[in-house]
Amino acid sequence: MRLEIHSLVESSRGLPVVSILLVDDHPENLCALEASLEPLGQRLVCVSSGKDALRALLDDDFAVILMDIRMPVLDGFETVALMRERERSRHIPIIFLSAFPERHHVVRSYSAGAVDYLLKPFDPEVLRSKVSVFVHLRQNELALKAAHAELEQRVLERTAELATANRALEREIVERKAAEQRLFDQAHHDGLTGLANRALLMAHLNRAVAQWRRSARGFAIMMIDLDRFKLVNDTLGHATGDQLLSSFAQRLELCLREVDMAARIGGDEFAVLVDGIDDLKHVTRLAERIQHELAVPFNIDGQDVSASASIGIVMMDGSYRRGDELLRDADAAMYRAKESGRARYCVFGFDTRAISVA
Repeated sequence: MRLEIHSLVESSRGLPVVSILLVDDHPENLCALEASLEPLGQRLVCVSSGKDALRALLDDDFAVILMDIRMPVLDGFETVALMRERERSRHIPIIFLSAFPERHHVVRSYSAGAVDYLLKPFDPEVLRSKVSVFVHLRQNELALKAAHAELEQRVLERTAELATANRALEREIVERKAAEQRLFDQAHHDGLTGLANRALLMAHLNRAVAQWRRSARGFAIMMIDLDRFKLVNDTLGHATGDQLLSSFAQRLELCLREVDMAARIGGDEFAVLVDGIDDLKHVTRLAERIQHELAVPFNIDGQDVSASASIGIVMMDGSYRRGDELLRDADAAMYRAKESGRARYCVFGFDTRAISVA
């Protein structure tokens, strides 16, 4: 067993140092992980097997676990299954690190409870960015617990005259936490539908482009626009229009796989990042499934509201370098679908940059 603990001082912002568990049976991989994560200034615990990882969980509460999949005796999946049986480690975020890009590995990883799946060799900056999210969440959790404990102690020590003031302060802390959570949700999700917003979609889309350039992991982007939505707003009112958008978002999510991402990017425009596919047929079948779902009217406040959608599709290829380029061509294909009669999908061609309609 190799167990190394790097203890570092608290950050300049006063947040507590948290622990990160690194699990890999290859020393060189552990060294690479250490080198990538040391700039975060947190405590790194390195172990070389699933058994040692389970033992480490008895002594520490980790902000996040980075785990290799292929290991002797206990592989990553088996280790995670045992971790999830323990109350103390059941909810720790786990990021799988693997050299296997196959879709079934990815699907199995997310099914096992992983929050992310990174292919080796990984980009140190991307890794740090992902890990820092869970580090900050754990730091804020510990800081909040410490603040709450301090508050309780103060309440016990204060006289009865100060009890009301202490309770007001506690409410302020709870309200501030709720406000921070609302700000986080508003920054990453659409308030009406609960889907990802444009900012979160672009982050995932640019990450998919970068991953494609490293490993040629295929994906596609779909732009979806509800046809004649303005007519619904004008004739039935904005409240009905909002309910239609929300109901459509729910149906849209039912059509998708866990690895796909749906987003509302503005007004009645939606986008879908279809991940881990290399065949256009997978995307066109999804477009047809969405159209099929829209064939059933929406029941809003007791009345049936019919809707259709125009869909533009772009498959990733070597001509794209940024996510906004894919969105641009998907948008062009979507408008071609509208010009061709609506309630259909159009595919933006790879080589000729032409658009085909179906």
